[in-house]
Amino acid sequence: MNMKRLICLLMLAAIALSSAAAAQKNTWAAPCFDGPYDYIYQDETRAISIKRISGDQSAGFAVDVQLSDVSGFHAGLSQNGFEVLSAMAQREGAVLAINADDYAIHKYGVILRNGECLRVHDTTRHMLAIRPDGSFETVSDRTLEQPDALAKRLQDEGVLNTFEFGPVLVENGQAVAFPDAFDVISTRDTRREPRTAIGMISPLHYVILIIDGRQPGYSEGISLQMLQQMFVSLGAQTAINLDGGSTELWFQGEILNQPAGGQERKLSDCIWF
Repeated sequence: MNMKRLICLLMLAAIALSSAAAAQKNTWAAPCFDGPYDYIYQDETRAISIKRISGDQSAGFAVDVQLSDVSGFHAGLSQNGFEVLSAMAQREGAVLAINADDYAIHKYGVILRNGECLRVHDTTRHMLAIRPDGSFETVSDRTLEQPDALAKRLQDEGVLNTFEFGPVLVENGQAVAFPDAFDVISTRDTRREPRTAIGMISPLHYVILIIDGRQPGYSEGISLQMLQQMFVSLGAQTAINLDGGSTELWFQGEILNQPAGGQERKLSDCIWF
């Protein structure tokens, strides 16, 4: 075999390996819910599938999000006070965005955003921390917590973003009991409200549930217990409730759901992909 032919074969092999690696990188798992899907988006770093859901006097959306790397999980912050979700999402260049915990309307918890520690305070809220591998860590028992030590541990371990709201809904694939110490919102099984909640199927694979509420004839909302069962049925290993009063789902320039009150609320933050 002459040298030119050998070099040509080696170049073709390198191209084939590169193409195979790219193909493997862009191979996404099946969404955690069946189609047909109302909206789909895919590129090299994220895959998003969205489906309308309804039943038992409630309506909203299920969203499957898959990322190639945890750097694709973003926390957006408002500028000059508070902003509507669509303004934050467009400025950040998001494909999909949801409301988060609206951290600026309360003074509690350990708030890390994009690696910066914004606040350290005791709380009865439940925390969601996004681990460097894309997995979820939740903290629900805050009774003996030392907030400064928790903030330092999370930062030392490379956690960039935390969210404080709750309650935690699912752990290890099972619905959890709501502790009596949790007093941020009502956990009664008769309390139906709009909900924004996020769960983890596996690291870098997430499911978001957006349920509208306070709109008789369209959607009354959903109880936390019903929300738990939805996450369990979808295969979530971990799930937590976020701020439901400002429930919004923004996708490629459009608010898909029907926010309570009929218009976007001004918020202090969001989660975007």
